[in-house]
Amino acid sequence: MVPFAAGGPNDVMARVLAQRLTADTGQPFVVDNKAGAGGVIGTDAVAKAAPDGYTLGFVSAPFTMSPALQAKMPYDTQKDLAAVTKVAESPMLMMVPSDSRFKSAAELIEFASKSPGKLNYGSGGNGSTPHLTTELLASVTGAKFTHVPYKGGGESIKALMGGEVDLLIDSITSTTAPLASGRVKALAISGANRSPRMPSIPTFEEAGIKNFSMTHWVGVVAPAKTPPAVLSSLHAQIAKALRAPQVIQKYAELGATPAPTSAQDFQKFVNDETKKWQQVVKSANIHTQ
Repeated sequence: MVPFAAGGPNDVMARVLAQRLTADTGQPFVVDNKAGAGGVIGTDAVAKAAPDGYTLGFVSAPFTMSPALQAKMPYDTQKDLAAVTKVAESPMLMMVPSDSRFKSAAELIEFASKSPGKLNYGSGGNGSTPHLTTELLASVTGAKFTHVPYKGGGESIKALMGGEVDLLIDSITSTTAPLASGRVKALAISGANRSPRMPSIPTFEEAGIKNFSMTHWVGVVAPAKTPPAVLSSLHAQIAKALRAPQVIQKYAELGATPAPTSAQDFQKFVNDETKKWQQVVKSANIHTQ
């Protein structure tokens, strides 16, 4: 179950994984898209599904953001769903229009700190990953931006290309086309190391921006009462699939890297991320829905 519309990076990664799992196990893995409410509707369907290993959720950052954004959740991310494994990660990019006066992330942050609210940033809507990621950056740097939400990530990227907003922070998996167009430029990339795809783009750490830890990630969860033996089998099969050269190559084309973890490590990651976004939403005074 992919809780977002078909065609996006998350959906593509889920389909690549499902195809490999089908080939490895001889059993069909089918991707079902159930979008809505920032991923909550599709994930709720997983939480309420039979705990037999036949319904899995392909979740991402909004899974850990929604509890901070929704006044009332139809499920408990920690009690109603069991972590299976993280699947992949990809870095986030800070982008500006190609004719922007800013030559570096440090220069942009300095301006936004001294001139609060003067720079506009786009996102795919209130509570979206670019929205909260930029507010996280603001919280660790002291910069102040003005948020301009659009109806979807595609619209926010068009706005950046058209110069309607001053910056956008989004996953590298979503930004290949706009960067190739020459109408936007990247100033910094998240992660410990530079991306092999963009070796000239410095990391946020290299740009002098400390304590900004954010990647676009995807992972697999199951209904909470799924038997441990079933969860263990699923974990082993997914880890095997993520080692397949075809999967590694297709993920690399999206700017993602397979990053399987133990179920325990993935659960701890989910718990830590959930706490982080609760703090960001509170400090930025983002109203819950």
